[in-house]
Amino acid sequence: MTRVPSVRRPTSFFDVFMVTAGSIALVALVLAIWHGSFARIEMGVFTLLLFVWVAWAVNRILRESVREEERTRGDSRR
Repeated sequence: MTRVPSVRRPTSFFDVFMVTAGSIALVALVLAIWHGSFARIEMGVFTLLLFVWVAWAVNRILRESVREEERTRGDSRR
């Protein structure tokens, strides 16, 4: 069953990939329609924010993975 990617609480790289792919498609569409320099600046800022979000999301996913692994190791040692 498919699910909608989560922007607030990404739990897998599926979320990161789908948000990134959708954002790239949106930027390409906007730049294809509007050719002005203001639109280019806006899309540049949007892309920068996207990169910041991707870094945060990947960091969050890896941090949660480490916590779960530590929890699993702690349970198996008992």
